[in-house]
Parts: sequence; C-alpha cells; structure tokens
Amino acid sequence: MSIPTSHPGGQDLTLSCDYSYTLPESDQLVLTWYHNGSPIPIYQWVPALDMGPQVIHQLFKDNLDLTYEASDDKFKKHSALRIINPDQRFSGNYKCRVSTFLEEVSEDKDVFIYVPPASIALTITEGVISCQVEAVYPQPQVILAWTVNSTVYTSNEMELTANPLNSKLFDASVAATIEEADIAAQDMMTCEVMIDGTDYDKRVEKSILVKSEFSAEPDQIVQLFDELCNSADCVLTEKVAVDDNNPVDYEAVEKQIEVGTGLETLSEEAATFVESSVSQPSINTLLVLLISALIMKGSL
Repeated sequence: MSIPTSHPGGQDLTLSCDYSYTLPESDQLVLTWYHNGSPIPIYQWVPALDMGPQVIHQLFKDNLDLTYEASDDKFKKHSALRIINPDQRFSGNYKCRVSTFLEEVSEDKDVFIYVPPASIALTITEGVISCQVEAVYPQPQVILAWTVNSTVYTSNEMELTANPLNSKLFDASVAATIEEADIAAQDMMTCEVMIDGTDYDKRVEKSILVKSEFSAEPDQIVQLFDELCNSADCVLTEKVAVDDNNPVDYEAVEKQIEVGTGLETLSEEAATFVESSVSQPSINTLLVLLISALIMKGSL
C-alpha cells in the first residue's frame, strides 16, 4: 500500500491500495477501507456491481472524491482513497482490505496530517526582534537566530497560544531584545520553523538594519539644485500695466555677474553669506544667490 507517512493539510491526499487477482476471482472482489480500527468502513467498492464506490463513514462523507480513478483496469479503477482538503482529523491508521469468497488480504499504515503555518513574520521593532507563527498544527519548533557584529545568538523560548480563529491550531512566537547600537551592516536575523514527524522546515531571513532614513538624500539634493537653477535661469519680472484692463506681460531677465562684484551691492544677509562661503566648493549656490540679490535690488 502506497501511503505517505506525513502530509500537509489542505492538499488532496491519495492513498493507494494495490493487489492482484485471477480472472475467476474478478467478479468476487470486495475492496474496503478502514480508519483508526473502526469497524465501520470508510469506503466500500464491489467492482462486479459496476455501481461505483460507497462512502459509509460519516467523517469522510464530504471529503472523498468518488470520481477519482487509480487505474485503467476496471477491477482496480476505484481502489484508491482520494481525500479532499484533509485536516488534522484525518490523521491516523488506514487499512485497505481486499477479499474474495476464498481469500482476504489487508495492509495498514499510519498517516499524519499536519497544518503548515498560515504565516511566518520576522520583524524588528525598537530593539526587539520577533518571529510570529500563525495557525499551525501540531505544536511547531521555532528557532530565532541573529548576529551581533557577526557573533551568532539563538533563542527557542517559545510562547504558545491557541489560534483565535481556530482553537485546534496553534500560534507561536519567539522574541529577543538586542542592542541596536552594536549591530553591523552585515548582521542578519533568521526564523526557522519545523514540525516534528514531518519534512516541513521553513526558514525566513532578513537583514537586521533597515534602510537608512537618509537613503533618499541624493534625490533630495538633486531636486533642490534643480529648483535653484530653474529660478536663476529664468526669473520673471512684471512690467507695470498701464491700466487694469491691460494684461500683465512678463519677460525673462538675464544678468551677468562678474566674479569681483562688490559686497556692498548685496543685501546684508547675502553679503554675510558670501563672506562665509568663499571657501565652499559649491560655486553654483554662490552664483544663484548673487543673481537673486541683484534681481531683487533691480526690481525695487
């Protein structure tokens, strides 16, 4: 009998039952499936009747695919048990029994249905790293690991609670406090979730350091200089209108500034800025301020 030892909940499960028969036995075959030693069969199929399998066990009434065909052989076509959307209730021992008038054979195997976590969240908030695991069955193992200046630390001190939406499932969390000042750029945090008795092993990994709040600074600098250059390249001055009925015309004013322009021609604030900025490398900023000051003075 081909049956997986563990299977994730929510994914259809097929339990196969293989057997051989002779031609005289073919019209005598009776196939029956049992669950957890119950005398009430899950499922029974008599190939010779040509009427399809019958579901008997109440637990499986809404979770069996009776149209599933395991083989092209008409005497094996419905030998497999196809369970739709199984959950942890369907864990247990399954037995397939095939009988004729003269002989009976059976085989059984344990199947474990686990429910993988609905979500795994790895976060850091105000120096606390945390791994939150939601809606899992059975109780998982959760290991939180992190590095501080490349030194590895771990914690498996897990807090376990019932899931608020389904009390048969578990929520689990592990948290630890770190000194953010000691964290280096290469330091990482990881959360590993495992379920005993299964091959489920999920690992989430992130950098501890979030992106710097100054990561957008280059764009801001570019935008700032663009605005200054635009205002210097083309400054609009208003011509005095003859009367209120005439539209106001604007013209572009271009000023040429000599490097030796005297500080006395500037406003007191501009002159102070120039005196304090002559050693600065940003000649563009200086020229913009000089242009702006002259235009303001000329418009008075």
